[in-house]
Formats: sequence, C-alpha cells, structure tokens
Amino acid sequence: MVAALSVSNLSVSAGRDAPLLNQLSFDLAAGERVGLIGASGCGKSLTAAALCGLLRPPLQLLEGTVQLDSREVLALPPTEWRNIRGRQIFQIFQSPGTALSPARRIGPQLTETARIARVVDEQTITKALEKVSLDQEVLKLFPYQLSGGMKQRVLIAMALILRPRILIADEPTTGLDVLTEREILAAINDMVDETGAALLFISHDLRAVREVANRTLVMQDGQLVEDTHVSDLDNSNAPAAKSLAEAAMKLGSTC
Repeated sequence: MVAALSVSNLSVSAGRDAPLLNQLSFDLAAGERVGLIGASGCGKSLTAAALCGLLRPPLQLLEGTVQLDSREVLALPPTEWRNIRGRQIFQIFQSPGTALSPARRIGPQLTETARIARVVDEQTITKALEKVSLDQEVLKLFPYQLSGGMKQRVLIAMALILRPRILIADEPTTGLDVLTEREILAAINDMVDETGAALLFISHDLRAVREVANRTLVMQDGQLVEDTHVSDLDNSNAPAAKSLAEAAMKLGSTC
C-alpha cells in the first residue's frame, strides 16, 4: 500500500551547527492517527514546518525526501507549495490566530476556503461550523473577537471544507482549559473520521495524544527514538519515551 505521507532521512540545520532534525524517517497511511511527542525544543514543530514547506533561512534542508502520495514535494517552488498547503496537507498551529487574517471577518475567510476547495454547496460552511460546535454568529466576527479554542475550531472547520490528505495538528490544545481541550480533541477526531485524513498530532502532552492517536513517534534532540503503540510506551527502551509515560502517569494520578 502506498503511504499518504512518506518521510525519509529528513535532516535540517541552521547553518554550520549540528542538525536540528537528524535523519527522520516514518510513514503515515491514509486514515492513520499518529502522535509525535517529545520534550519542548526537541524538534517537533520544526518537523511540521519542514513537512509543510515552511522552512525559512537560516533553516535549510540538508538531505531527505518527503512524499505526498508518492510525489516528492520538498524541492517544489513556492508557487506549487501554495497549491499543496491546505488542500493536500493542512496544519493547525499552536497559535491559531497566525493562520487567520486579522482584518477579515470569519465568514469571508471560510467562503474563500470553500472557493479554494471548489465547493458550491452553500450548506458546506454551515455544516462545518456545526461539526465543530460553533454558532453561525461566528461568521460575523473578527479573529480578535474569538477565544483561542474558537479559533482552533475555525481552523478545523476549514480542514473539514478542504478535506486534506494529511492533517498536522501542532500543539493545538496548548493554553486551553480542560473543557475546551476536550472539545478540540473531539473536533479533530470528528474531522479525521469524516475526511479519512492521516493525522500527525504533535504534542508534549501524552494524555492528549492518547485521545486521538494509537501509534506514537517519540522524538529526542532532533531524532526519532521510538515508534510504537501508545500503550507500549511504558515498555520502551528509549529513555525519552519512558520519561514521558511516567510523567503522564504521575500527572494523571494527581488530577
């Protein structure tokens, strides 16, 4: 079976220093839900940037390939990347406001999303908002009038409209209260169920990962040190995997 996303020997540096990402290799199958976990600063968000063609100087690709449905994309020019981002690979950012135009109301931004997706059904936006539990009044508001959780749900609604092959969620619940976090995770699950997208869920919070993923990639110092089922992390020989599992267990017992 051809992987929806295939990453091979991906290495990224920032000049002459040691690689920030070092020989990353993994595949995502269509509809698969995978967590990418690791301590802050280990390279998780940089991985997302590389996969979405968002590396900017001084960051540079040293080697490796990234294939979307067997098509190599790392060397594509910016004009072609603009056609890929959103429709084939969609990223939900840790700071969702950066992905929304501050000067436009949510309605026109979702309408533009539907145009890009070539959707003509007028109910598409309405249904997408219903799926993420947002009222239609949101369409009249500017991003600054929305909470962090509401902005995240707007991005998930955009993903529902665009129906990408790959969804990358980069720390989407950071800074949210527990109830909002649960709503965001449920919305991501619903989006993946409906579209069949492969999910790469990036987080340092193993509890959140367990809500949306079963397979887990563990990163340490820019390298992948484990690839296992989330329930098997306790038995991993990788110190980073064990530390995350133990921390999650201790935190869960005190909540």
